[in-house]
Amino acid sequence: MAVASGLSVSSHPGDSAVLQQPRSSWALSWPLAVGLVLFVWLPNSKGLLADPDSHWHVTVGNWILAHGAVPTVDVYSFTFAGQPWIAKEWLSQVVLALAYDAGGWGAVAVLAAAVVGFAFALMMRLLLRDIRPLPALLFTVAAAVMTAPHLLARPHVLAFPVMLIWVSGLVRAVEERRAPRPVLLLAMLAWANLHGGFTLGLLLCGAFALEALVGAREASERKVLFVEWAKFATTAVLVACITPYGPESMLVTLRIFGLGDALSVISEWQSPNFQSMPQQELVLLIALYVCLSRGLKLPFVRLLIVLGLLHLFLKYVRNAELLAMLAPLIVAPVLARQWPTLRPTAEPPTGSLLRQRLAALGRPAGRNAIALCVVLGAVYAGGVIRFAGIRPVDDTMPAAALDFIREANLQGNVLNHYGFGGFLINAGVKTFIDGRGELYGGDFIKRYVEIVNARGAQALEETLDEFHIDWTLLQKDQAANKILAHLPNWKRVYGDDTAVIFVRQR
Repeated sequence: MAVASGLSVSSHPGDSAVLQQPRSSWALSWPLAVGLVLFVWLPNSKGLLADPDSHWHVTVGNWILAHGAVPTVDVYSFTFAGQPWIAKEWLSQVVLALAYDAGGWGAVAVLAAAVVGFAFALMMRLLLRDIRPLPALLFTVAAAVMTAPHLLARPHVLAFPVMLIWVSGLVRAVEERRAPRPVLLLAMLAWANLHGGFTLGLLLCGAFALEALVGAREASERKVLFVEWAKFATTAVLVACITPYGPESMLVTLRIFGLGDALSVISEWQSPNFQSMPQQELVLLIALYVCLSRGLKLPFVRLLIVLGLLHLFLKYVRNAELLAMLAPLIVAPVLARQWPTLRPTAEPPTGSLLRQRLAALGRPAGRNAIALCVVLGAVYAGGVIRFAGIRPVDDTMPAAALDFIREANLQGNVLNHYGFGGFLINAGVKTFIDGRGELYGGDFIKRYVEIVNARGAQALEETLDEFHIDWTLLQKDQAANKILAHLPNWKRVYGDDTAVIFVRQR
């Protein structure tokens, strides 16, 4: 059931009083603690570098640094060489490349962990404007659990902070019955150059503008809001075009969704598999139970926005962070209105000393505490980069196979496993296919899937001849290897627990 929007609870006098109370410069806070825990834990997990696309993002970033320009055609594959292609996430790629050049994969992992830690700390701080520390902490922890499978050293992670700032600014504007502040456009400018997800930010701007109009109290207010939101939305679209490619970055999103059925063969574009990720199902079930048992009521348009985020996640597992990180920011002001006991208060907490101290952690951390954490974090990061030996997982980085390729001096065109594409690009080998789906198109991706899954020996032979394939680099268990083993003029020359190489005999 929907209810009308109202004023933000952040306008309550008690909220500002909480922030104005004297606070020790060494005081800690929940957001700082959350950020530190994630920063310390993530670099040592294998998840951050478990995606093959991290390799080619770094390579593209170094190409941009070396040439002082951005690419406009493909230079990394032999199948689509010279075809139009843009690095829509160029700024993230440059940042990843700078980290890699400074400290290898360890520095890339540390960078991603630092941004993730900051993003979730920021998320909790934004939630604390509307609700008490305990529910804000629960929302943040649930979001971290939901997004854990998609916490990767890739551009979308670097865009987390600006995504949160953008959506929070839109929500705050609706709550305060005004248009968003012009300074919020800086977040869109950064987002448009960091990651292609900025197009969703523009759509959300339109959705919240509609909610602002629906929630207007009278015709005169509605007219003013319409004009102001229209100005902001138009400017946001223009700002999103301030990239090296202009409006072309927006069109790439349409090309990706234009892949059609081919999207379903790419793991991150599949629906979530709750058998392999039960933690995501658990979070959703708990959220559903709380909403139904407590009778949560959202404004109509805001309810549609939350349902839209849920749909995006259930359709494509890669959108977990959109639901997990944005939905709490969207519903928090409504929770505070519906249940006033959730609102932050200026009154000192009562009860045991431990309870009082835990409640005090909801206030901002002291400057000295933040500075000390930054220094200790830098020392920790240096140690991790220098001594931890962090590197991508073998599934995306067949290093032993590459050593053989170089020793054997294999030349010519390669039929490679999709997941090895980024690694080969980073190694300077032209690929048959890699993670740039918008370049290859749906028909080519489906053709690749058919031949490597051995859905016809003839299709594989025709592809080998059509593209003048001289050698293959596929995963150990891929079905195409069985066909290659029986094809004349093809010989297996290498195999390990990760990859198998066949070479055409001339």
